[in-house]
Amino acid sequence: MVLVGCGPQIELETVDTGSDATHGDTGLDSSTTSTIEPETTTGPVPTVRQVDILFVVDNSGSMGEEQGKIAASIGNLVGVLDGASPPVDYRIGVTTTDNGNPWCQGTGPEGGALVATSCLGRLSDFVFEGAQVIDATEEACLDVCAIEALGLDTPWIDVQSSTGTTNAPEGAVIDALRCMLPQGINGCGFEQPLESLYKSIQRFDSQAEASYGFHRDGALLAVVIITDEVDCSHNPEHETIFLPDGNRVFWSDPTGPAPTSAVCWNAGVECAGSGNPYDECHSQDLDENGEVVTEGAVDDAVLHPVVRYTAQLAGAGVFVVSIDGVTESGFPVYADALSDPEFQESFGIGPGCESSAGRAVPPVRIRDVVASVSGAENQYSICSSGFEVAMNAIATGILLRLP
Repeated sequence: MVLVGCGPQIELETVDTGSDATHGDTGLDSSTTSTIEPETTTGPVPTVRQVDILFVVDNSGSMGEEQGKIAASIGNLVGVLDGASPPVDYRIGVTTTDNGNPWCQGTGPEGGALVATSCLGRLSDFVFEGAQVIDATEEACLDVCAIEALGLDTPWIDVQSSTGTTNAPEGAVIDALRCMLPQGINGCGFEQPLESLYKSIQRFDSQAEASYGFHRDGALLAVVIITDEVDCSHNPEHETIFLPDGNRVFWSDPTGPAPTSAVCWNAGVECAGSGNPYDECHSQDLDENGEVVTEGAVDDAVLHPVVRYTAQLAGAGVFVVSIDGVTESGFPVYADALSDPEFQESFGIGPGCESSAGRAVPPVRIRDVVASVSGAENQYSICSSGFEVAMNAIATGILLRLP
């Protein structure tokens, strides 16, 4: 994977570890990888055997290969749900991580809206026009999709296993999902997966939205976040942190012409220890001057506080999982990239996982949300050679939560 932002792009050399398994020893005791405690608040328990599944897919320039893997493995999730007894009715919708940014003009943004079209009808989305042009058309779309028009009556795939009906074209659920899940690679490189899921859930309850009613009363809502980057869900009132005329306190290079994704790491994460590796890292609310936000002044936080998302998800009884920059064991590496100052400057930290495909940033804010709402074990490595194991586990986790 090639990691990019939407300011001036930096091409990062891929790492060949000689193995599809990513990571080896993380250098950390798994008990020190997160300080988040499980929420005591529980939301509604599903009352029917129905699940509404939202995929939040990173559509930035580094995600071509990963989107191909999503499409290739979706049959594993569908197969488990289809084989359930008693039957499970399910819906699957998809949105992107693009919520806009001052540096990302004309990239969307979807802002949590569902996208239910075939990738064959939006091939231009699979070309990233950065400092180096990246064309993921074949691996992320042409190699996995064969349906030009989905012709859906809703912006999601609907499967009523209890009655044997579906809105997928000619009943080809897996084929339709393989065309719908890839979202392209020309989205904003300052990814906001947490804000996207937040806005999606709000849209489900708004009659003015096309996605209204996606989440049914009594059904389980499951969210799958897929990204190789740090969460950058920022408060638009504080977008000055990205702008050249701001104070640049979070920029890795305050003299540079544009910020990198390190802004999002520096503005929302605090780590303890030497950095080789860190003892632990956790989300931290900071204001525009880099000072810790005082209690009761959350509006001063430049990134939306994690509690914004844990409160919404726990209150709605959501099952949230992620495929992101953790190792195969489910734990990220928290260490400075001492041998790679370019990576360090670009992302504010060293890789959270590595494979022959490339590297991903450790997902501190996302990890804190997943750990708080569903348990830290519900994270899977985006550096894996395939997502089949993750999809099987996600489907099993869904079934365990249904009546």
